[in-house]
Amino acid sequence: MLEQIAKPLFNAFVSPLESIPAEGLSGKILKSACVYEVTLTASQNQHSLQITSERAERRINSSLQLAGGSPSQIESGILQAILQSLPESKPEICKRHSDKIPQHCDAELTIAVFYESSRDNPDESVLDDARGVVWEALDQILLEMDLLKPAGSRKILQPPVNLAQAFDSAKVPGAISFQIMAQREKRDSLIWGGMVDVQLKIKVYRYRNGKWKQAGSLTTLTQRRPVRKWAETPELLRTQYQSAVRKLIKKWSKSDIIDTISKLQN
Repeated sequence: MLEQIAKPLFNAFVSPLESIPAEGLSGKILKSACVYEVTLTASQNQHSLQITSERAERRINSSLQLAGGSPSQIESGILQAILQSLPESKPEICKRHSDKIPQHCDAELTIAVFYESSRDNPDESVLDDARGVVWEALDQILLEMDLLKPAGSRKILQPPVNLAQAFDSAKVPGAISFQIMAQREKRDSLIWGGMVDVQLKIKVYRYRNGKWKQAGSLTTLTQRRPVRKWAETPELLRTQYQSAVRKLIKKWSKSDIIDTISKLQN
């Protein structure tokens, strides 16, 4: 598998290669030939890629950590290793493989977008409609930024989120999570039956040097919505949460959200 992935990349961006014949190489040829060696070492949760060269005019001596050993992750790793040692190859690599290493090619980022759900929130099951309202507003912001390409359909994941298992890091070098934090308080009042509070938490993650790391976060101010009737049914509670998040959208700082999401590219 390594040969099938590495050889076309070396032929294209490093140097034309010849395969070692079945009978092997004589000592004389070995002493004069240019040799590249690609090694993949797998451990429990980590894959190490190492490329070394001997007697090569275009030398590559690079090592990096991969999140996994899938063909796409290996291909991405080899391209990164070539770029590390041969930066002059960047224009041609990015012309042909910007989707494989967008973080190195200043290309449009493909990001994963998902919601984090809270196990300990008793109202979690009725928040889907509120998420839909928030998503429409956030989707407009992403479109206006014109620098991110969400990957696939959005997901709802329960923390702790394992990004390395949830997404292919070779294809998705960035991720954004949104979490609606909602709670309510009952009031004994002639006017109000209670209060509904909502906040939005945004976390931005980048995949760098074989690991997912949080690059930024933002928590909006809590928005409180008084309700005349205390919700006893899921249907009424859904409506109240939708109303509360609409107020949240009107009050949040759009510029702060853009600044936070932009950290994907920094």
